[in-house]
Amino acid sequence: METLRRLASSLLSKGVISAGWYSILTGLALLVVGSALASVSGDDRAAGVVSVVAFLGGVWQLERGLRSEFQRRPRARDDNF
Repeated sequence: METLRRLASSLLSKGVISAGWYSILTGLALLVVGSALASVSGDDRAAGVVSVVAFLGGVWQLERGLRSEFQRRPRARDDNF
């Protein structure tokens, strides 16, 4: 996991991926972790609480990234008729 984080961090610092896509990928990772923890919540009581927190954090990061990447930007005007 540390290698993936280092790779994503280096890509972000080089400008290969934007901050919005970084948030989207983080949100998806948190959703996967949340669903994995929810599957073992019957065995461990704390896993249920942590899975809800991870799931909510994942939804928030995903929404934040999607809003950042797909926001409406004003069109550039072409004044050269």
